[in-house]
Amino acid sequence: MDYVVYEDRPRTDIWLKLIFLLPVALIFISAFIFSKSDPAGIYVAIGAAIIMAILYFLIIPTRYCILNNKMRIEFRGPFAFNMPFDTITDVRDARWSTAGINLPTTMSQSSVLEIVRKGRMSVTITPADKQAFVSNFHKAFQDWKQGKDI
Repeated sequence: MDYVVYEDRPRTDIWLKLIFLLPVALIFISAFIFSKSDPAGIYVAIGAAIIMAILYFLIIPTRYCILNNKMRIEFRGPFAFNMPFDTITDVRDARWSTAGINLPTTMSQSSVLEIVRKGRMSVTITPADKQAFVSNFHKAFQDWKQGKDI
């Protein structure tokens, strides 16, 4: 039976939101600028901007959960990304550049954590309380290891 050990929200800032908003706004603006030369194209451009906005809305994490046997990154709706503890080796401060699955919610490097996994891509997250997240992960991971070895 899975139960939640610790839960945290992503740290967010206005700069990343503006970066995500910029392409959507540029498509909307260009659609209206060029609407006189191609009236049908405005619908395609607005449709593309709406699809981009929906995708951004769906792919930004809403919650990070440490359960008794896995970590889960929750997105809006029914979407979640699960990482069982047997695939995780460590949670540490992210290096300057990381290759893997990056789920940023802030432009600040101070709150970035890297979840290192064996044989799989690392996952980069930005919890609001980094120290509490790391300490709760290590406690849950040790409890899981002790329960697994018995």
